[in-house]
Amino acid sequence: MPIPASSPAQLLQPTLDPPADGNPSVTLDGVPSSDTSGLAHVWVRARDSVPTRVLEAAEDDAAWRRAGSSRQAETPREPSPSITRQLLLDAYEAYCTNPLAYAVIEQGTNFVLGGGVRATAADARVQRAIDRFWNDPENRLDLRVYAIQTELSLFGEQFLRAFTDPATGRVVIRQLDPLAIEAIETDPDDIERPRRYLYRPPSDGATTLDGVWIPASEVDHFAINRVSNARRGRSDLAPILPWLIRYKEWLLDRVRINRSKGAFLYDVTVTGGRRDDLERLRREYEAYPPEPGSILFHNEVESWRAVQPNIGADDVRDDGRALRLMIATGAGVPEHYLSEGGNANRATASEMGLPAIKRFQRRQEYLRGLLTRVVQRALDAQVAAGRLSARADRRFTVTFDELVADSRDVRVAWLSQATGALATATDRGWVTGTEARRLWWRLAGDADAVDGGDGVRTDGGGR
Repeated sequence: MPIPASSPAQLLQPTLDPPADGNPSVTLDGVPSSDTSGLAHVWVRARDSVPTRVLEAAEDDAAWRRAGSSRQAETPREPSPSITRQLLLDAYEAYCTNPLAYAVIEQGTNFVLGGGVRATAADARVQRAIDRFWNDPENRLDLRVYAIQTELSLFGEQFLRAFTDPATGRVVIRQLDPLAIEAIETDPDDIERPRRYLYRPPSDGATTLDGVWIPASEVDHFAINRVSNARRGRSDLAPILPWLIRYKEWLLDRVRINRSKGAFLYDVTVTGGRRDDLERLRREYEAYPPEPGSILFHNEVESWRAVQPNIGADDVRDDGRALRLMIATGAGVPEHYLSEGGNANRATASEMGLPAIKRFQRRQEYLRGLLTRVVQRALDAQVAAGRLSARADRRFTVTFDELVADSRDVRVAWLSQATGALATATDRGWVTGTEARRLWWRLAGDADAVDGGDGVRTDGGGR
C-alpha cells in the first residue's frame, strides 16, 4: 500500500495558511509578533510565498525579563524558548550519561507498560480496523508505544503528527522532536486550544532557518507536568536535574579521593647526610624507584617510612544516601528503586512502593487517553474513506497489564476469604442473600453490578 500523499517524506514542505484577517499574528510563548521587544526569537513573515524565518537576536536574553511587565508568558509557568530548549537538552544528556536518570525513566516505562498494551473492540469490524492501524509496518504501535512513553517522560511532551491518505483511510503517525517545535500558536481566548505548531527540524547537521507551520488538525500534542496556562510540558527529570549533577560530582570526587587513599610515598631520613649526599640519593632513587612489594636494605644511616594520606574516605556514606534520597523523592520512587535496598525489608519495601504504584497508575491513565485519541483518529479516517461503516460500534478499550505481578493472585486469595466470610454471615442471618451478593460483586471490583429480583446478576458481567 503506498504511503499517503501527505507522507512523512513531505514533512518539510511549507504549509502556510495566513489568518483569516490577513494579518499574521504569531504567538511565541504568549507574546504576539506585533510586540517583539525583549524577545530572543522573533518570527516574521516576509511574503506569503516564502516560509517563515527566525531572526536570532545578538544576545541571549534567557536570564533577562522586561522591567515592569506583567505578561504571563514571562512567569516561571511559561519559560522562555531558550530555557525550554536547555531543559530538553539537559534531560536528554542526563538520560544518556547518568545511570540514575536512565533508571528513573526506564523504570517508569517498565512499570507503566510492563507486558504491553492492547486496544480491544467488541465489534469485529472495528477490531479489524484497529489492527490495520496498530500493526501497520509504518506505525508498529506495539513497539512505538514504548518510545512514546519513554520520550513523554523524558521530554515532558509528545507531538504526534498524523499523515492521512483520504482515499484509503490509512493513517501513519510520526513523533516530532520537541526540540524542533519552536512555537505554539493558540486561540487568543483559550490557551488550551492550539491552532498550529511551528516546526523547525535540523538539517544536514545544522539548524535550518526555515520553519514550517503545521496545522493543529494534523498534530496531537500531549504534555505532562504542566500547570494551567502553560503550553509546554516538563520532563520528569526537571526537578531532580540539579541533584543528579551534584550526585555525579560527589561520586567523581569519591573516586578521586579513594584513588588517592591507596597512594603513598616514602619519607627517607638520612642521618648526618650533607646536601650533596641527599641530592645524590634522590637522583638514584628517582632513576630506580622501589617497586611495590620490594624489600629494601639500608644501614642505620637511612630511615624509611611510608606516608599515606589521611582522607577519612569512610565518613561520608550518609552524604551519598542523602543525595540519593533527594533524587528518589523528586522522582517519586522509593529509595530501593534506585538500587538502595539495604534500608528496607520486603514488608517495608512493599509499603514504600505504594505511592510509586499510584503514580504509575496515573501515568497509565494518561497514556490510555493518548492511545484512545490516536486510535480514534485512525477509525475516523477509515470511516471517512468508506473502509468502515459509520454505523459500526466504534467503542473500544485500551488495557494494560497489572502493575504488580502478583496482584491478581493476591486479589483472588483475598476474595476467597471474603467469600467464606459472607457465606457464614448469610447462614447466620446477619445479611440477606441479596446483600451478600451485592457485597461480593463490589469486593470483586464491580461496583456497578445490579441484582435482579430473583437474585441473578443481570449486567456488568463482561468485565
